[in-house]
Amino acid sequence: MHKTTEPRQWTRALQRLSERIAPQNYDMWLRPIECVAIEGSRVRLRAPNPYVRLWFESNYLPSILDELKSDSDDSLHVEFEEEYAAEPPPAAKPPPAPEPPPAQFELATGTQSIASVEVARGSSAGPAVVAPAKAPQLQTSSAEDDAYQTAPTASLNPRYTFNSFVSGPSNQLAFAASQAAASTYPPKYNPIFICGGVGLGKTHLLHAVGHEISARRPNARILYLSGERFMNEYIHAIRTTRMHEFRKRYRESCDVLLVDDVQFLAGKDGTQDEFFHTFNALHDGHRQIVLTADRKPHEISDIADRLRTRFAWGLMADIEPPELEVRVAILRKKAAAEQILLPDDVALYIATAIKSNVRELEGALIRLAAYASLSNRPIDADFARETLEGSITRPQEPITVDAVLKSVASYYGLKVSDLKSPRRHKSIAGPRAVAMYLARRHTKQSYPDLGRSFGGKHHTTVISAVDKTDKRLKTDPTLRGEIHAIESMLLH
Repeated sequence: MHKTTEPRQWTRALQRLSERIAPQNYDMWLRPIECVAIEGSRVRLRAPNPYVRLWFESNYLPSILDELKSDSDDSLHVEFEEEYAAEPPPAAKPPPAPEPPPAQFELATGTQSIASVEVARGSSAGPAVVAPAKAPQLQTSSAEDDAYQTAPTASLNPRYTFNSFVSGPSNQLAFAASQAAASTYPPKYNPIFICGGVGLGKTHLLHAVGHEISARRPNARILYLSGERFMNEYIHAIRTTRMHEFRKRYRESCDVLLVDDVQFLAGKDGTQDEFFHTFNALHDGHRQIVLTADRKPHEISDIADRLRTRFAWGLMADIEPPELEVRVAILRKKAAAEQILLPDDVALYIATAIKSNVRELEGALIRLAAYASLSNRPIDADFARETLEGSITRPQEPITVDAVLKSVASYYGLKVSDLKSPRRHKSIAGPRAVAMYLARRHTKQSYPDLGRSFGGKHHTTVISAVDKTDKRLKTDPTLRGEIHAIESMLLH
């Protein structure tokens, strides 16, 4: 890439920003960005490859815009020219076919493609629709109307299919339920409610259902949107006195309703009432409804009981954090899709370090590929540790009573059953008191709960053991050393 003479505003903004950014980060993520031109409120940029652009947009674009705005009062709009270097990254396999346009490059499992800032903002113009190829498209006469009408240009994410989803014990029920929703007509399970934490694949399955139904039933009218989007359209319909059109689209002109993050309806009484009647109309018409949320229906506060019970009518499926083997499989599949050479030991390292979130898992892989591309180094175990060690977060898993029992039993050469037994021999009573002390200190269990965990002991027994151990610690260095050693086993 040959740099042109950059605008002075851009140069000044970079100089000010360089004072707040580590030199290595500046050289890696800001220096490669070329400012082609600044024309009024339009800022035209160019990046050497999708990886640099992705990182720049995610981490530095807001800061650079703030600096540019200090030289201008205009509201700035950023556009990226899609001219990347022809050669593939050193760590990637040569692609067998032309790569898709960089505007389709996606971050981890996010649902939004990395296009220009204006495109990203425009992607919320309406719910995604998969409709028959010859179906007429809704036309509107104003930008405000566009916010209300369904946007036919929005579509289901082409990458989120059943074939690209990695199933395992943690998500098997949700995967099977989603396949059932896509393959049975009229619906066998309705609604299907998929719940789980952030970044575990709920949105992926929702899109996959839409793709599969569209392939099996090309004439099916499929609406995909978020709970927030439903609320915004409902408010707009009220404001513009177009409730008839709103209800016709959702209750009559919809064969499949896919709603992501339905927990957003909590606390919105009017929207809940409208969704309740929409739900009933679709359910009575034997039209498939698939919902996702970050928690189970009974755990969603500030939602009407009549809506909560309907969420639980059909089939509810949890998604738990994936097992190690599934995390490795996810990394391998993502690496294959992005033509990244990923050694087995590197995949195992990432999968071991990141346990709870698929989005973080795939984000670490993309970050690793980006650094490999920019530093012209192959991806190996040393490079992975060097690159990711500081950015991988390892949440401390909560300590359980079972973990305490196992650690204490292992340290003193006993069995867990010994610690739970009624035996009062000194060789067992002492370690049992230590276990009770540690369990009280490192868990949130109450004294009665701890008593039950220790074989049905009375809570006063636990209180006495904890108090005596606490007093002994002040005068007994041997006991302090033993407890320190056991805590090291628990915390590492």
